[in-house]
Amino acid sequence: MIGAFVVLGIVLFGVIGSLATRNPLEYSSHYVEPPSSEFLLGTGNFGEDVLAQLASGTRNSLMIGAIAGGFATLIAVFLGGLGPYKGGFADEISNAFTSVVMVFPMLPLLILLAAILESRSMFLVAGLIGATSWPWAARSIRSQVLTLKERGYIDIARMSGMKDRKIVIAEIMPNMLAYIIVVFVVSLSIAVLTEAGLSMIGLGPDPSSTVTLGSILYWVLNSTQVALPWYLWWVFIPPGLVLTVFLLGVFVMHSGMDEVFNPRLRSV
Repeated sequence: MIGAFVVLGIVLFGVIGSLATRNPLEYSSHYVEPPSSEFLLGTGNFGEDVLAQLASGTRNSLMIGAIAGGFATLIAVFLGGLGPYKGGFADEISNAFTSVVMVFPMLPLLILLAAILESRSMFLVAGLIGATSWPWAARSIRSQVLTLKERGYIDIARMSGMKDRKIVIAEIMPNMLAYIIVVFVVSLSIAVLTEAGLSMIGLGPDPSSTVTLGSILYWVLNSTQVALPWYLWWVFIPPGLVLTVFLLGVFVMHSGMDEVFNPRLRSV
């Protein structure tokens, strides 16, 4: 509950804060000013409101994470659910494909794809992240499906003439819903962190038109020749703090969900 409260607070900050603050891409004559009564988190190199950028960046980063996490979870459920249940050649193909993708260096591939594409929208970056971050989830779901398919109620469903696809959707997946939720939450956090890393090196969504937590750090790193401009602490500390608190909240929530949904941990 503590982790969920922290995550919900950050989500509300991103949604409500982006509506209540200035235009994050609007420039002013207040260049590089520290926090004040007019600009609560100061301004950046071009006079932009850091608080407005932080709120809008949080919202956009969470949106990218949700889309990428949902896409990755969908792929993982499809490859880790249908193939293992069918068994035989279908399972071998899905398992082999998952193993190849799992050992492939996906981060360099993701960087290469992002560099090749000249125009990168939020949805495109989310799709690239989701398409490369599902193998671990597919492998975990596969092991769960291989266990559930041997249960008695599945045998009864087979004997009643229910088709395999319907058994997976109506009988197996509802019993895995809690685990799938956990997979989505973890995939979302991974996607948010991946987007921040890509945007920091200029390979995320177009930083001139889309504000994310990573793009804020990108502009800080490219505003000076030094590696870390400490005189702009009010610009790079808030997005880093939001990322850290969000990931910590997700970790705590994930641990709590494991204790709730896992019968062995619950009994302990």
